Amino acid sequence: MLAAVWYAPNDVRLEEREVPRILPGTLLIKVKACAICGSDLRIFREGNSRVEPSRILGHEIAGEVVEVGAGVMNYSVGDSVSTGADIPCGECSHCLSGRPNCCDINYAIGYQFDGGYAEYIRLDPLVVKNGPLQKFNAVLPWQNAALAEPLACCINGYERALYHKGMGGSVVIFGAGPIGLMLLMLGKQYYGVDNVVVIEPSETRRNLALAFGADLVIDPDITQSVDEVMAFTENQGAQVVFTACPILETHNLAVQMVAKRGVVNFFGGLPKTAPAIDILSNFLHYREAYITGSHGSTPAQHKRALDLIATGIVDVSKVVSKTVGLKDIHKGFDLARSGTVAKVVITPDDALIT
Repeated sequence: MLAAVWYAPNDVRLEEREVPRILPGTLLIKVKACAICGSDLRIFREGNSRVEPSRILGHEIAGEVVEVGAGVMNYSVGDSVSTGADIPCGECSHCLSGRPNCCDINYAIGYQFDGGYAEYIRLDPLVVKNGPLQKFNAVLPWQNAALAEPLACCINGYERALYHKGMGGSVVIFGAGPIGLMLLMLGKQYYGVDNVVVIEPSETRRNLALAFGADLVIDPDITQSVDEVMAFTENQGAQVVFTACPILETHNLAVQMVAKRGVVNFFGGLPKTAPAIDILSNFLHYREAYITGSHGSTPAQHKRALDLIATGIVDVSKVVSKTVGLKDIHKGFDLARSGTVAKVVITPDDALIT
């Protein structure tokens, strides 16, 4: 099979590899779609302590079951499945307490386990038993099903921000990359947010945010984001502020625009070299506001995300800008890094290229 293999920063090679052999408790999946995540781009450029050389990356995956290992009961050849990144060990205190995305072992597809930038992927018994693995109706487009993983992360973001359907108010999102756009869509199409404000320096991405339903877009290079948000919210601030980008300054600004009893969610991670943030704690003290973060998602959130996609409640098809063949994965990475598109999906199946 053809696979895109990571060896070192900026060194991903297309190679011919043996198709993984089926083992007890595993599933062999023919990959139909694997979307490019921002974390894949960071690993490509910088590496990651959890990723060793000769690893196949990619964790936003949809595909077809082609072999079923001994002992696997709930899957059959021909099933369409979607899977995500985080793999609970099922044994640590976090997994046993309903927080599997906080698993102490922190396994993930495309990190310790080979991922979906290949024609086939073998899902480890831990994935089959505990992981974010769901069947779906074959009428759902593969690239849409692959986006259950990032949408599940967005669901986790709203839940960590203590936001629920019908709360209303305003949500601010720093960044209109694929995740920022999905947070926007989820807020509008599922949670019923009254107003979504997107802060983004790229004109192309600001236009995407407007097309996806943003009520206000702000260019932080031209106007003061805090002043704009406070004016738009009649000096009340935002119920939730997501920092869906790796920019340190957004963390400080987010605290300044959060509403009373509102929540700041440091959704996007920062580079390891980033310094500590410097905030005025009075913003939290007098507003009784909260700061949290969110990391990955749980299998239950992945299932909910796939259901929202399958039922059309959240139309992720608008997020997919381009489908690129596996043999052209470097072009796909370049396109995803360019900031001119939303989501890029890699597919080994030439018939699915758009």
